[in-house]
Amino acid sequence: MQPERTLLSWQRTVFLLVGVALLYLRGPLVATGEAFTAQLVSRALPVLAVALVAVVVIVHLRRRWRRTDHGLLDDATGSPPAPLARPWAILLISGSVILLSTAVVLTAVPG
Repeated sequence: MQPERTLLSWQRTVFLLVGVALLYLRGPLVATGEAFTAQLVSRALPVLAVALVAVVVIVHLRRRWRRTDHGLLDDATGSPPAPLARPWAILLISGSVILLSTAVVLTAVPG
């Protein structure tokens, strides 16, 4: 039961991160011409980066889930797998949150 809850919590975290990134796109695009293109690119790049992170983490979680016989047994150790994902996955999600936060702050400052 614990491995299933852990997998679901990771999936909820990734889906929430993507949802927040998509909400970031909702802001008004008020510029015209080249400024509009620049504004669109400055908003789209962080969202695409977060979406890429989400895909990488979901693929990692699914592969890990299947490799450990649905969270029951880790072949390498012979015991149940650790409840957390690999450290790189945690750092990747944290980094994407920092990227999105920085993008929000930079676009919120006028000028």
